[in-house]
Amino acid sequence: MSEQIPKIVVITPIRNEAWILDRFLSTTSYFADHIIIADQNSTDNSVEICKKYPKVILISSESDQWIEANRQILLIETARNLVPDSKIILALDADEILAANATESIGWQMMLKAKPGTVLCFEKPDLFASPEHCVRYDVPWPLGYVDDGAEHKTKKIHGMKVPQPDYAPRMYIHDIKILHYGLTRLDGQRSKVRFYSMVENTLKTNRAFSRRFMYSSHVDYRSRGNLEKCPKEWFEKWETLGIDMFSIPHYKYYWQDFEVLKYFKQYGTSKFWLDDIWDFDWEGFRLYAQSKDVKNIPESSIQPPPKAVLLGMRVLDSFYRSTLSARSYLKQLTNPT
Repeated sequence: MSEQIPKIVVITPIRNEAWILDRFLSTTSYFADHIIIADQNSTDNSVEICKKYPKVILISSESDQWIEANRQILLIETARNLVPDSKIILALDADEILAANATESIGWQMMLKAKPGTVLCFEKPDLFASPEHCVRYDVPWPLGYVDDGAEHKTKKIHGMKVPQPDYAPRMYIHDIKILHYGLTRLDGQRSKVRFYSMVENTLKTNRAFSRRFMYSSHVDYRSRGNLEKCPKEWFEKWETLGIDMFSIPHYKYYWQDFEVLKYFKQYGTSKFWLDDIWDFDWEGFRLYAQSKDVKNIPESSIQPPPKAVLLGMRVLDSFYRSTLSARSYLKQLTNPT
């Protein structure tokens, strides 16, 4: 009796991902048996794009709160109800694209033969500034799970995307790459991290100084890994199939910027004085949003924090970064290997 080949079920949360959704669904439809999309109140044409692809199962996550854990659990439960038998769950965001040469790799066959309860880990290079270059890291990402029904334990925000029970072995599949397009739009990335800082503030999941470090306006992403030219093999087959892998749309404002205005309306601005979000002309943007009749934004002008507060935060940022650099240097001295 032949061994059952597991179904590939991709689970993806979205909110206003029209800029890349066709690319994601075109490539993912090539290798996935099912693509489960959880939409959270998209206001662009993301939902309409999803409906063009036969393998997509579209569900709604309509909560106003940005709690990633709820969407992850909803997606995993839906995958298990849809495919009760043997399956591999791959948790990919819409801006995470499987490299074109992945399905022909030895690692792909290894993945299909992995035992239930195995966590699947992949390299996830950050395409940087354009799809021509990327920042590569040594640490693999756990983005897949050979499902055995294990409970998914995660955090409200930035938690693991797939179950990782204590007993689960990890399989690092070196020749499968997940291409992350997030840093191809550095302006959009800055909007995203400002928004995340405010989300963590309101959810009380991270303290002010940690948020400032995690969501810094001065981060150099290139310093976190190795900047390299992307191999053409990552894109070739997709391009041959007529999928555009290289165009990157940019906007003057991103949907996260509009959400920030709503946070100001709901909580006031002083709650966010310690967040590193004040490198942006919020008052000019508020006037723009007002001219477009955007709802639920502040009626009165947005004033930045007092100069003394901004200066104090910058001094503390500098001290924090210096402390971390000193710790890293001492670690290298004591652990030279």
